[in-house]
Amino acid sequence: MNAIVTGSFDPITLGHIEIIKKASTFFEKLYVVALINKDKEYIFTLEQKKEIMKLSLEGTENVVIDAYEGLAADYMHKHSLTKIIRGIRNSEDEKYEKKLAEAMRAFDPSFDTVFIKADEKYSSVSSTLVRKKLAEGENLSGLVSENAIAAIEEMYKENLESKKK
Repeated sequence: MNAIVTGSFDPITLGHIEIIKKASTFFEKLYVVALINKDKEYIFTLEQKKEIMKLSLEGTENVVIDAYEGLAADYMHKHSLTKIIRGIRNSEDEKYEKKLAEAMRAFDPSFDTVFIKADEKYSSVSSTLVRKKLAEGENLSGLVSENAIAAIEEMYKENLESKKK
């Protein structure tokens, strides 16, 4: 059986990676897909996110990394997926994720959401925190994969410079 993990992954964090690695042990193939949320502003392009995800998930054999500009439900239909994995860091996440799961089920009754609790050490790790640290020039160790730090910092600088032009 296959499943999907979605997120904005702007960028992918150690908390995301932990959830993905846990989920990958339960499924034959796990699609990890960066999506666009029109309510959010991003600092990385979808292609950059995919590259960061590849670096971060290196060695996780059954993971398919992708990016998609449409709805998660559409992607799921295209790939015949019915299981969606959602990570829970804290009680706020839990409330939000339960509402999202209800919406997914209402959209398609065959969709099942599997919740995976993040390790407590990741309860405050978020992409927003990583972006803040990037903006302040602070060290990203402990927040993102060591394999991806240099790429994240370089892409961030490139993106800042291109916005100035």
